[in-house]
Amino acid sequence: MKLQQIRAFCAVVDHDMSVSRAARALHTTQSAVSKQIGQLEDSLGVALLIRAKSRILGLTDVGRQVLRCMRGMLAATDDISLIVSDHRREAGGRLAIATTHTHARYALQDIVLGFTRRHPGVGLHLVQATPSEIADLVATGEVDLGLSTAPQILPPSLATIPCYKLKHVLIGERGHPVFETSPLTLEAIARHPLITYSEQHAIGRRVNEAFAAAGLAPKIAMRGTDVEIMKSYAATGVGLAVIPLLAYSRTRDRKLDARPVDHLFPTSTVYALARRGAYWPRHLYEFVGKLAPDLTPAAIEEALLSTEPPA
Repeated sequence: MKLQQIRAFCAVVDHDMSVSRAARALHTTQSAVSKQIGQLEDSLGVALLIRAKSRILGLTDVGRQVLRCMRGMLAATDDISLIVSDHRREAGGRLAIATTHTHARYALQDIVLGFTRRHPGVGLHLVQATPSEIADLVATGEVDLGLSTAPQILPPSLATIPCYKLKHVLIGERGHPVFETSPLTLEAIARHPLITYSEQHAIGRRVNEAFAAAGLAPKIAMRGTDVEIMKSYAATGVGLAVIPLLAYSRTRDRKLDARPVDHLFPTSTVYALARRGAYWPRHLYEFVGKLAPDLTPAAIEEALLSTEPPA
């Protein structure tokens, strides 16, 4: 089993089972990719891919299990390259971050701009995904860092580094009667249709839990994962929505009214998700430090070693 065989196998999976696209990504030929995968299967003694004539249809059961391990092996080789570059004081390579649309749009914009200016040799990649998908991307080494609220299931290979708190606001179309209610209560909100995050997001789960604890069953008009879409529908009167405060601007969102609701729904913690034992180059410490200025390298290392689950 050789590293180039593993890279060929993972590249085919990453390119929707297309050998031609994998070959282009690896700067080689289709026949070379097919040969590498064939040799890999021969060395393991099992088929990793389901084939029909000249087409690859998907992964076998063994192939799905092997894929996760092989991604970890590739991530480890990338770590070795990072260690050498860091030792030579060469700021190069890539920094791949998986996060949700909200954080990419509102929390990271200025940080990314500053980072790319300070480290022009580092290729920065942003991948948008749900919290559960983010955890999987980090665990398999497809990205270096995840940024999200805690996923429902956290792989044991991941550590969580608390970065900042998310406060929330209730939004609705201008002039909505709920904003005349004082004090604002769960009962008052439950009288109106609600636009909410899916339960893949911590805020979606916490909103549902708060209503359930109060014995209320609000009418859910729609569920979503994109805060911009939720704001757009709220502005047209489809329903009220609970969104992160950082995604709301009085000047930008002129068709919306907003009220704080942290007395009704608990704040959420945003975590950096990272593989335990992975090597962190200096620019990764710097990036996380910009997210959470109070975090020292020592605090980051302590969080990477902690086995405590996120709150």
